Parts: sequence; C-alpha cells; structure tokens
Amino acid sequence: MRRDKKNSGQRNFRDHTLIAPSARVMGDIEFNGGLHIQGEVEGNITVGSEGGQLVIGETGVVRGEIRVPRITINGRVEGDVNATEHLELASKAQVEGNVFYVTIEMLIGARVNGKLVRLDEERRNLPAPEKPGDARGDASPATDNS
Repeated sequence: MRRDKKNSGQRNFRDHTLIAPSARVMGDIEFNGGLHIQGEVEGNITVGSEGGQLVIGETGVVRGEIRVPRITINGRVEGDVNATEHLELASKAQVEGNVFYVTIEMLIGARVNGKLVRLDEERRNLPAPEKPGDARGDASPATDNS
C-alpha cells in the first residue's frame, strides 16, 4: 500500500490496453490510461478526460490522426500527430504527416515526412515591440502624478 502513496504523483495509469500484432482495428479510438499498439489501427486516436499515454511499438501501424498528450512512436504513423506534452520518436519511427509537439525527443533513425510544428507560443519569450515614443529616444516618458 505504501508504494501507491509514493507513486501517486507519477503518471502510472491503471488501465492499459494492448492491441496485439495480429489485431487490426477499424474505427476511431478514445481511451484513458495507457494504449500500446503493436497491430494496425485505421482511425483517429484521442484521449479521454482522465488523460493517457500512447505507445506505438515497432510492429504498430496507425492510419489516422493522433491527439494524445504523451506519445512514444517506434512504428509507423500515416497521419498528423498532436502531442500536447511530450513526444518521443524512437529509432524505427516513421511518420507520414505533420507533427505538432511541445517537447520532442528524436533518436537517430527516426523519420518524419511532414512539418514539425512547436505548439508553445514562441512569442512569449520575445521582447515587447517598441512603442512609437520609445523609438524616438524620449528621455522622460509621460507620467501621471494624480
């Protein structure tokens, strides 16, 4: 019982689903917890309100769009990939589509035939644009002393 309390802050999902190498699923999948794909899926994959993690194994193939916070790919994906937290592209990953990510790990051998698009707002770390009065070099900005 103590182990549960220690691991309560970690993302250990209770529900795990395995799609075996010999299985072929036709249709969209929405899941909570963990989903491990070793077979084929023809349809979109999304995560439910409780969150989850997707792993596409070496023999796994997905033909459709993926929208899951945490994704590990070591198989083939034909469609866009949307990872709102973390994406790992392992050495045998093949993605035919655009990849949208917040953080990404890409190992040698992984292939992406599409765009890599970071989901973070890049502009939040950029300096604010200069105001028209700042560009002229005004020494004393207007102040309100009321």
